[in-house]
Amino acid sequence: MLRTCAGGLITRRVAPDNGSSDMEIRVRDVGEFAILELTGRLTVNDQPGLLKESVNDAMGRGARTVLIDLSGVRYIDSTRLGELITAHITISRLGGKLRLVGTPDAILELLAISGLDGIFPRYATIADATAELKA
Repeated sequence: MLRTCAGGLITRRVAPDNGSSDMEIRVRDVGEFAILELTGRLTVNDQPGLLKESVNDAMGRGARTVLIDLSGVRYIDSTRLGELITAHITISRLGGKLRLVGTPDAILELLAISGLDGIFPRYATIADATAELKA
């Protein structure tokens, strides 16, 4: 579902259609930023490709910076961690930036254990990210 609101804000809810997952992605376009708000558990049981599709759509709409808000994510497994890596590579190859926002401690630990903590720049909030990236 895609909805355009006043001021150019575009929101989209991307939910799995297979009924086996509780992962959801809410997409908001705010100027040059695409904000992907992920919620739920990100596991191998999720519909494959939701994150990839959301990232590709955002870049296709002209976003140059994709902010992935993980504050609503309770768990992420290695399969979905791989999708985050793929998203980072895709966006970088297109000349864009991917940043993580609101990353829970458990996911920070997973990034550290897997040696990826230096790969993904992180911010506490969307406001922090957009303020620094606009400067």
